[in-house]
Amino acid sequence: MAAVYASLYIIGFLFVVNYIENFHAFNRILFPLDKEVKKYLTLYFPFYRKLSFRKKHRFEKKVKQFLNSFEYRLKDGIILTPEMKAVLGGAAIRITFYLPDECFDYYDTMVLYPQPYYSRVNNRYHKGEVNPGAKVIVFSWSSIRQGLDPHDDGINLLIHEYAHALYFEHKLMHEAYPIFNAEAFRRFTEQEELEIKLLRSGAPHFLRKYAGTNEEEFFAVAVESFFERSAAFKKELPELYGTLVLLLRQDPLKN
Repeated sequence: MAAVYASLYIIGFLFVVNYIENFHAFNRILFPLDKEVKKYLTLYFPFYRKLSFRKKHRFEKKVKQFLNSFEYRLKDGIILTPEMKAVLGGAAIRITFYLPDECFDYYDTMVLYPQPYYSRVNNRYHKGEVNPGAKVIVFSWSSIRQGLDPHDDGINLLIHEYAHALYFEHKLMHEAYPIFNAEAFRRFTEQEELEIKLLRSGAPHFLRKYAGTNEEEFFAVAVESFFERSAAFKKELPELYGTLVLLLRQDPLKN
């Protein structure tokens, strides 16, 4: 009988140890985000506020998975606050909520500065950038805040750089896990070529002139306006808008 009690004791002990070891895994599943982060998600993202309870839970889980996937390099004394976590994670998932879960898996490091930072590579100040070779995404928080203010200029640093990150990731990893539907991406590149020619010709255009720099910048600027100026975008460039609806698997005017 003593042997039976001893066995039960050992089994119980191992169960507790296993529970403790897996506590964080359970926490990630059952409690997607802490209350402070959720508070700022509600403040900054109308899309999140409108979701059903079930979809909100999914959104929160994806935000936490996104945040946990990065190593953070905090520069010049900046501190990663709950507000920053909500903004960084919420914007990423706002864009990719209906895209494959692998989005952003290619990147492993996020660098955060309090202000625009000086780059010795090209000897100028940057607000943000994506370095696919180093698998790094870089932001300045003050520049992110500017994009959060209500406006209709179609400029949002977070959306812009996340669009860059997705564009590069699709190009580099499409055989392993395509970010975008291949046919939708093909259609976009065809339309992109025509619109870049118009932009470079100096003709009036809905998208700002910077979109004509190259294909990558056109994509990033177009995605910014897709989310920031949806109604005007659809009116001025209905075909391109429709292609982005297919590419990103959502229509901001309907959700």
